[in-house]
Amino acid sequence: MSLASPVMAEPTDLGAILKAYNDVTARLMRSHDLLGREVRRLRGELQEKDKELQRRERLAALGEMAAGVAHEIRNPLGGIGLYASLLERDVADRGDQLELVRRIRSGVRNLESVVGDILAFAGKAEPHRRLVRIGAVLDGVLTHAAPRAQTVGAELFVEAAGQSLELSCDPLQMERALLNLVLNALDAAATGGRVWIRASETGDGAVAIAVEDDGPGIDTEVLPRIFDPFFTTKDSGTGLGLAIVHRIVELHGGRITAGNRGPRGAVFVLTIPAAPQKEPDSRMEVISWPKCA
Repeated sequence: MSLASPVMAEPTDLGAILKAYNDVTARLMRSHDLLGREVRRLRGELQEKDKELQRRERLAALGEMAAGVAHEIRNPLGGIGLYASLLERDVADRGDQLELVRRIRSGVRNLESVVGDILAFAGKAEPHRRLVRIGAVLDGVLTHAAPRAQTVGAELFVEAAGQSLELSCDPLQMERALLNLVLNALDAAATGGRVWIRASETGDGAVAIAVEDDGPGIDTEVLPRIFDPFFTTKDSGTGLGLAIVHRIVELHGGRITAGNRGPRGAVFVLTIPAAPQKEPDSRMEVISWPKCA
């Protein structure tokens, strides 16, 4: 009578189990690492969104206060301007007194400009969008910027490529935003300097318009505050120009960035959602900005 031998597990079966366990463990570790990176990324985005939300809340409160002050100033300021114009007519034949009255009127105009900037910054008017060529918007910018370019002695160039692109925007608001950037760039470029305007598709359903200059550039300590209202590095001005640009771009659902373009000069880039494409184009690609010579 023979005894049955005990059934023994094959060593290869145990090895397969261990290998499968190791594979699953490795996949779990990779998944854990991916989830960890994603959580850190989302946490960073959330912090940025929180900062942006807090900034908007602060700006909204500041805008309401500034608008209230501006309205209170505007009414008596209009009266001062009216009486100054009447007084100017009465003293037209008195040289010294006429000069004093003209200085009063000049001061009133400056204050009216400040009040206008404050109201533009605080305004909540939604853009009246329509389909326009970028070239048409730039025509208005060049018309208004030409006298400043001549005064400071700087040259202004507009790249032909990109002017035929179409953009769904409020043309008056967009013209004002670009004009503010161009005037700042001309002041920075100064005598003998150059300013460039160029537009291009970004490839993700937006149009980017860049304003560059070959001036001294932007101090790195200034960059974080450059779009803050009432912040300026100039001896004169309200510090609302770039804040108004930021406001207009925000109302259009876009973004604006500022930086330095190399050894010399600054660059501001407005990125605005373009008009919807009539037909999807899968061949679109990201176009990087070439540096100006």
